[in-house]
Amino acid sequence: MVCEALDHFVILVPDVEAAIQTYGLLLGRDVDWQHVNPDDGTATALFYLENTNIELMGPKGDGPVGARIKEILGERKGALTSLAFRTSDIRDAHFQASRRGLKPEEIISQAATYGGLHRSWSRVRLGDAAFGEVKGFLVEQKDGAISVRPPRVGSAVRLDHLVINTGNPDRAMALYGAKLGVRLALDRTNEKWGARFLFFRTGDVTLEIIQRLDGSVGADDKDQLWGMTYEVDNLDDAHLRLGVGGVQVSEVRAGRKPGTRVMSVKSHDLGVPTLLLDKRG
Repeated sequence: MVCEALDHFVILVPDVEAAIQTYGLLLGRDVDWQHVNPDDGTATALFYLENTNIELMGPKGDGPVGARIKEILGERKGALTSLAFRTSDIRDAHFQASRRGLKPEEIISQAATYGGLHRSWSRVRLGDAAFGEVKGFLVEQKDGAISVRPPRVGSAVRLDHLVINTGNPDRAMALYGAKLGVRLALDRTNEKWGARFLFFRTGDVTLEIIQRLDGSVGADDKDQLWGMTYEVDNLDDAHLRLGVGGVQVSEVRAGRKPGTRVMSVKSHDLGVPTLLLDKRG
């Protein structure tokens, strides 16, 4: 198996410090980790959830990656760009990825210190073309620890699912199922909603891959990371907390899945479509 779980996903932002304040208010959480990489000109911040992590990355100082982030974002306030899948053996995962046509680059080892804690990891970038032009990575967390901050009332606790738009479901099936080894939990077409849905499950996270049936996205078009749904511990508390904090949200309503309730986020989402959900019905 190439991947074992979704280690984290990346949202590019123009200003990491500002994004920490904005997204921390939305999530109801304090940032758990930060570091600056002067070699590539970036700063990153991590929010830890129960089943995956959120990485905010933006330019900091001078460096090629920071400059590229500025180009990608333009005037946008954020962009969901990358998926990083966890592995316990980066060298074996690199070998398997090569054999399965994922075009992995060389293994890069990194380390950082924050708040007196040290951690290290190794990562591999997968070929964009092999990954439907989504930025994909494999990550092995080596050693070290993070002191995860306790969430506030009405906070995001888990990532329920992340949405990927595709015009080529066969390519997506081959990529996530056969090549990455992620379990396909459901393949369903809903004419009422005008879409085919592929649900892949990895490490208690669902990747919801959607093909629009109107043909608006062609088979040769790039796949697009689109948005996500966070599960909160109490949606009513979250609605109150966010309203007091000045975050614009919809009214609470019944979700599509029986036994769930949701509300839409209309601000503080860093430009990424976002739902909040609870499962109390």
